[in-house]
Amino acid sequence: MDESKPHILVVDDEMGPRESLKMILNPYYNVHVAERGGQAIEFLSKFPVDLVTLDLKMPGFTGINVLEKVKRHDPDIEAIIITGYGSLDTAIEGLRLGAFDYISKPFDVNHILSLVRRGIERRGAKAKLRQVKSDFLSNVSHELRTPLSVVVGFVYLLLNQVIGKLSDEQQKVLETVYRNSEELLELIDNVLWMTSLNSGDASAILEKFDAGDIVHETVKRYERTIREKGLTLSINIPESGVPIISDRSKVERIFQNIFNNAVKFTSQGEIRVQARPAADRGSIELDISDTGIGVDKSKMDSIFEPFQQVDNSIRRPFSGLGLGLTVARRMAELIGGTIHIKSEPDVGTTVLMSFPSQTNKAAAPQTVEQRKYG
Repeated sequence: MDESKPHILVVDDEMGPRESLKMILNPYYNVHVAERGGQAIEFLSKFPVDLVTLDLKMPGFTGINVLEKVKRHDPDIEAIIITGYGSLDTAIEGLRLGAFDYISKPFDVNHILSLVRRGIERRGAKAKLRQVKSDFLSNVSHELRTPLSVVVGFVYLLLNQVIGKLSDEQQKVLETVYRNSEELLELIDNVLWMTSLNSGDASAILEKFDAGDIVHETVKRYERTIREKGLTLSINIPESGVPIISDRSKVERIFQNIFNNAVKFTSQGEIRVQARPAADRGSIELDISDTGIGVDKSKMDSIFEPFQQVDNSIRRPFSGLGLGLTVARRMAELIGGTIHIKSEPDVGTTVLMSFPSQTNKAAAPQTVEQRKYG
């Protein structure tokens, strides 16, 4: 098999058209054939499929079902519908689901070769465009992050009156500058992480650390906002800490993104944080619960999609690109972790994060801190 050639998957329950397509395409492509829908789906995990030719009128697992799963697996895989029924309705349905084009049986050899070639070219063009977008976002984000980090650092020094005393009015102005600069830096960091994850550059770097330190460091960053909102913050962490061997930067980013949402979407009440070894001692768990606005059950599936928020209207009261949960879930999957969310509108949200660890420390008694701001 020549891996430099694109991979074509031919899906048809009729042997004649299936073998004819294989013979026509074989000189130019790596061709795989499937006579059933289920078999076609299995091929997606075995080969980097570039294009699928698909008979929509198959018994059992229909061509429409296959097309939906193909697009869910990789939206950039091109699909050409091949039908012997001459039904425009089925072809239109396939195009609606993202198929590139359609052709009727019996097909013309030159026509099918031309369609496949154009489909492969279109997939390549989309990949190049996506890379250009990724490079642009990454470069712009890096260029923005450096000067913004300097701004945040100096404002922090001013706020803590390291350089000199501030009046009450100056303090309020600088707090606003600091809060908005931190929020912008958060957005830029998530864009950088997202481009890294999409390009496949992100990898896990294992080290031993204490997840409790991450909790305290993250909470410290948001103390000012929590104080301004008058929220109660409870932190439960074992006295001996929560040791883990994992990728510290990713665990920190995941926890920070979830905690940022809890602070952002909670205007009154409390936020509770817990960190503990899991019952199986092979992983650790981090919980964040809040009394914020919550999420309706019908929107739970969409909140992990990029650029999604509970309220997507232009006048929504909460700022942000909607990348926080997307980055968190993608990172959790990369290091073998999971994120589970329970939420109820106007009641609050609980997020359980679980991360595998090579540590087997015994559970320790919990210490509880309660802080009331405001």
